[in-house]
Amino acid sequence: MPMVLNRTLRLFLESIGRREEYEYYLNRFKTADRDAFAVIVPARNGFEAMAPLIAFDLEFLLRLELHPLVLLAGPAALEMRALLLDGHHPFAELTWAPTEDLTPVHAFLRQCRTDQRVGVLLAPDLEAAETLPYLIPAVTRRVHYLRVRGPLRDPNDDPLPYYNLAEGGFERLAAEDHPWAQAAADLLAARPGIHISIAAPWNLLEELFTVRGSGCVVRAGATIQRLTDRTAWDTPRLMALLEESFGKKLRSPAVLERFSECWIETRYRAAALLEACPWGLYLSKFAVGTEARGEGLAQDLWTALIAEQPRLFWRARASNPINQWYERQADGFQRADPWRIFWRGVNPDDLPALIRYCQEKPDDFSAAP
Repeated sequence: MPMVLNRTLRLFLESIGRREEYEYYLNRFKTADRDAFAVIVPARNGFEAMAPLIAFDLEFLLRLELHPLVLLAGPAALEMRALLLDGHHPFAELTWAPTEDLTPVHAFLRQCRTDQRVGVLLAPDLEAAETLPYLIPAVTRRVHYLRVRGPLRDPNDDPLPYYNLAEGGFERLAAEDHPWAQAAADLLAARPGIHISIAAPWNLLEELFTVRGSGCVVRAGATIQRLTDRTAWDTPRLMALLEESFGKKLRSPAVLERFSECWIETRYRAAALLEACPWGLYLSKFAVGTEARGEGLAQDLWTALIAEQPRLFWRARASNPINQWYERQADGFQRADPWRIFWRGVNPDDLPALIRYCQEKPDDFSAAP
């Protein structure tokens, strides 16, 4: 359902990203079953410059009826508090000594929601890295670190959109970013399945509301299997993943019998299903579970898939929020309402036939309720 926003909010969001993208993330954040949709963790270094930007973005999020939690931790917490709350901002604060009992934090955040205020949690006794495991995932599953340097960078100081911990040590990073990567790795190890990003404060809204983002997502990595024997698939789990990802019911379990191979994350949180066709492999389904979105799992799955299957074509609804990402992966695409048809590595002479195939192919899902 389209979000009901006033014109000013909509124009501001459209200056950041595409409407289908920000509406997708707004819906997702608003339906999260946590007291805060994210915890914002600003660095002390450069906070004098960051504080006004962060305050502006937090007030904007509040106008969108989104409720983040700001964590100010360590010995600098009170100093940062003075910088952030220096003004007439709708903030509320709670000083908290981290403990397993989160009752005061939950009560505080619920009161913030009632009062339409942004919650600022002061934890001066422990650093952020020590405090976050108490809060995650009970309070939220999303952690956004903000620092003047912005995303993690490689040794040439070029920004990285993703950093996959499963690919080895920190030699792929600039030396000054090693402590940040280690903190993220420790938190992911303690709390698997959460979302962690590192961004510049002036890019926070773009990081939140666009598919591409503007920071660096740190992820644990995933194990992807290629299965060509349908008896090796866990059909109920695969159906559940597809229906969760697409938000619709499959017309029949028999749909799965068409697929020649299945690329599946071992925990059934993401899958790519392929059909053999004369022009290459048709990517019939590319599905990522709701909880896994934002972990970079889609990129892990895609990277594994195209390393072995370079000739692919597929279609997506014109309203699909990840079409911009698909465009970057494809050699080309064709608009054919209600679809966009994409391809990579195929023979150009085959394009008319595969486009027609995609246009005429019936939908495997029942109409959405």
